[in-house]
Amino acid sequence: MAIATYSDLKTAISDWMARSDVSGNAADFITLGEARLNRLLGPVGTTATLTGVIGSKTLDISSLSIIEPQNLYYTQGVTEYYVTPRALGTFSTTTVEGSPTMWAIEGNTITMERPLIEAYSFRFVYLGRFALSDAVPTNEFLTENPDLYLAASIVWGCTYTKDPTIAVWKGMLDEFTAEVAHNNSRKKRSQLTVDPGLGVIGRTRYSVNTDSTP
Repeated sequence: MAIATYSDLKTAISDWMARSDVSGNAADFITLGEARLNRLLGPVGTTATLTGVIGSKTLDISSLSIIEPQNLYYTQGVTEYYVTPRALGTFSTTTVEGSPTMWAIEGNTITMERPLIEAYSFRFVYLGRFALSDAVPTNEFLTENPDLYLAASIVWGCTYTKDPTIAVWKGMLDEFTAEVAHNNSRKKRSQLTVDPGLGVIGRTRYSVNTDSTP
């Protein structure tokens, strides 16, 4: 089966361990596995679905492990609209209900410039800690690396059940973690750019062929 959501992952843990009696503990295994991922791999891109309340201009995000907010969108009919992020206190507010155009983080809430005229569905994108839950059922990492998420969780499942296959799962966990950390480092290096002007630092002679501008 595909492992695309928090629910899928909990089911897969029981299936791969061939232990139906651990289904009630799967959430704990995932949380403990995520603790390791948080220590070793840093923030993960995550999308949460939030539901607005008519007449309210705030969205509760207290259950989310946010490190850096990114984007906010709301859906009206079949169309998704982008809401512009602003610093708190830098935009005017109104009491007239309508569709939001601006938002800011205020404590544990997203605050918009006006109360909502509809109970819009919102898609909130952020960088956060590994913290899957029923409220946050997936993240980019689970989508791209379900094998690592599963291994990280099952290591704790094997610890709990004293399963001797823990050595196999621990070996896969270490291997997968090293691969992902290596790929992340390569991505970061590829994003670095060098100012062309730095190339002439330390040169004592001017070359008409390399230093002139056509």
